Amino acid sequence: MIKSFTATTREIDDAAAAAAEITSALEPEKNLLKNTLGIISCFSEFEETGVLKAICEALPFDCIGSTTCICSADRQTDQILLAITILTSDDCSFKTAALPITEKYGESINAELSSLLGCSGEKPALLLSYFPLMNTVSGDMILTAIDKTTGGIPLFGTMAVDHNMDYSTAKTIHNGEAFRETAVLGLVYGAVNPSFEIASLDESKIRKQKAIITGSDGNILTGVNGKTAIEYLEEIGITKAELSTGLGILPLVIDHKDGTRPVARAVFALSPDGHAVCGGAMPVGATLAIGRVNMDDVLHTTEEALRPLVTSDGVVLSYSCMARYLALGADNTAEAEKVGELAGDTHYLFACSGGEICPLPDANGKLKNFFHNYTNVFCRLS
Repeated sequence: MIKSFTATTREIDDAAAAAAEITSALEPEKNLLKNTLGIISCFSEFEETGVLKAICEALPFDCIGSTTCICSADRQTDQILLAITILTSDDCSFKTAALPITEKYGESINAELSSLLGCSGEKPALLLSYFPLMNTVSGDMILTAIDKTTGGIPLFGTMAVDHNMDYSTAKTIHNGEAFRETAVLGLVYGAVNPSFEIASLDESKIRKQKAIITGSDGNILTGVNGKTAIEYLEEIGITKAELSTGLGILPLVIDHKDGTRPVARAVFALSPDGHAVCGGAMPVGATLAIGRVNMDDVLHTTEEALRPLVTSDGVVLSYSCMARYLALGADNTAEAEKVGELAGDTHYLFACSGGEICPLPDANGKLKNFFHNYTNVFCRLS
């Protein structure tokens, strides 16, 4: 059994005061069981002012997580907020790892993880995952490398993001240190029975017209129905103005045709030769459709996905794509507040995400790990 507790602080300048506020709320001496892990989401300036480090140093357990542009826990929601959820248990245990994403990231991830996994005869039941936001290595590439080493242990988590246009302070967190190019993992061992769900695009907002991916290079979409990405999009009525200004609200919905649910992909950029740089792998042979997202869709899909997960016990982790945040417009706390409303008395942690990590069941019910965009991913632990 895993018990959970949450705490938040808006104290961004006084490190000692922030640490005192968090420890007072969590009451570690009273609430901690044998093994504990802390999960943090925070505005990036908490790292710059030293508050993040002071809080982690004041807590007698490992902490992992990432920066974000908005977070929430137990109905406290804000941009300038640090939120922490602790998982504590007598019969589950936790390890943490910081994996530098080097040029030879596949080799380094395999070496670091193999060494860590080799220290125990037991395989972890879940990997809580915090990926860096990098131009050179995509989230899907990191996920694939981890999968190759672990044999497909379920991964759940987020990619770091921040409030800047260039995401220059988006970082992962490990024990008070923040990293630009390091993946951070929390390994959860024992009788853990996580439940997963995703809120993605409303099916009514996905075009019925389908296409086939005929060319790709990882996350670069090079061919659709034998045409370039730009040629295909223009052919189905996406104007050049939309292509130049509306990429952030143009979801591509990918059906892998293997029995898993479709996943959404963002288009980050279009190259001069007509290719699309996407937020995740674009496998040749998969079916592609165009979607739309607005505020009503964000709130509706979150409610539909989260409601069945909420119970009288446990904790819910929720990571929602920046594109959903942007679709909310001026009411940009609405999804976080909806999660808090639906959670009721259940502890929860919500944060905006640069990319979402969550497994989905295939046609036989076996979980397969996926990297998502335009999605709010949920994990309930109890």
